Amino acid sequence: MRFDYLTWFFRKFNAFVLTVFLLLIPFSALRAPLHFDADHSADKTNYPFVFLHGFQGWNEDAKGYKGMQYWGMFNGDALRGFREAGYTCVAPMIDPVGSVWDRTCELYAKLKGTRVDYGAAHSAACGHDRYGEDYTGKALLKVWDSEHKCNLIGHSLGGNNCVLLASLLAFGAQAEQAATTDGTLSDLFKGGRGDWIHAVVGLAAVYNGTSLFVNHQAVRDTQRYIKEQVAEQKLILPLMRALINKSVDGVSDLLADISSGTVAAPDTAIYDMQPEHAAELNQIIGTAESVYYISEVQDATMKSKLDGHLIADPEVSDPIIGLLVPIIARTNTVAADGTPLDEAWQANDGCANVISQRAPFGAPVNELDEAPSAAAAAKAQKGVYNVLPTVRATHMWPIGDFLKPRMEGLLYLQKLLEMVNALA
Repeated sequence: MRFDYLTWFFRKFNAFVLTVFLLLIPFSALRAPLHFDADHSADKTNYPFVFLHGFQGWNEDAKGYKGMQYWGMFNGDALRGFREAGYTCVAPMIDPVGSVWDRTCELYAKLKGTRVDYGAAHSAACGHDRYGEDYTGKALLKVWDSEHKCNLIGHSLGGNNCVLLASLLAFGAQAEQAATTDGTLSDLFKGGRGDWIHAVVGLAAVYNGTSLFVNHQAVRDTQRYIKEQVAEQKLILPLMRALINKSVDGVSDLLADISSGTVAAPDTAIYDMQPEHAAELNQIIGTAESVYYISEVQDATMKSKLDGHLIADPEVSDPIIGLLVPIIARTNTVAADGTPLDEAWQANDGCANVISQRAPFGAPVNELDEAPSAAAAAKAQKGVYNVLPTVRATHMWPIGDFLKPRMEGLLYLQKLLEMVNALA
């Protein structure tokens, strides 16, 4: 049995945020369909796009997706808009709290139309069943091979899944090959299929983990600061003040428990997003020479005029995600493996450190000086992480933002689709 983190999370998650979220869902369904003015004049390819959600995310085959879309959020259904603009899009739902490895195995099975195989070595090491759901005959990509490639777009933790999938297809998994000698080795672990992927796009990915889950003292300091600020706002009604304080306490307790290691069970997303464990995973992730890697990077911090420390930029911060920005901005600790999490880790978008969004440590990088466009595509290189100029935004911006809906990030995402299609 795998750790039932999902049940634990929603017990700890504050009622205030969930209530606001649920109250706004019906209104998202009433919004007009999203429209994108796509320019296909520079297209060199038009492969299907696979959109992959992040931690605690959901996708089209999840119940209730039409009421609240992950891709579009309260703005409306972005995938529908992309399809109407001429793009082929699939968006599979995988375990929202599972490990990067397990989620990637589920992603492959849904795309290819086969039974989920977590691998003999991995399942034995982690103590769960080797096989999962069977999607035979239900492939999301009807034809998928070197002549019929696909593009992977992963938001947040989804970016980690995309680079792992590309790596497994290209290089296979040595541990699984060694542990499976009975002829049952999944094609996912055999390698030699790196040319099945055209491009991988990471949207505020957490390639090197996030310090959000290791800042125990910063969590408590931020909790105290927010509650003091709320107490000074005399215009806030007592009931609303109590709800906000309950919300802050809930998030604080959640993050403090995670950062103190009480719920970071192995083979879960939380475990893999801790920097030392992200580093372990990156040791088995290779960069395929035939694949374009593109990194969209976000920063929601600004320097305080009072003391020069990084704080949340109110111009770009979402009301909820923005509360997490100062927690990460106070990063000044050491990971469990001894890696210093210092000032270089402080710039962030509320969930992901800027240093983590760029590329896995040690991977080759190509700095782009162009926003997503055909011009940027002309400067992109295969087999390296092509890092776009940093955007001023919080974590949910490229999917429509959270409690502050806006289209800018979705329009940017559509330009990314144009850029990918312009890659030779």
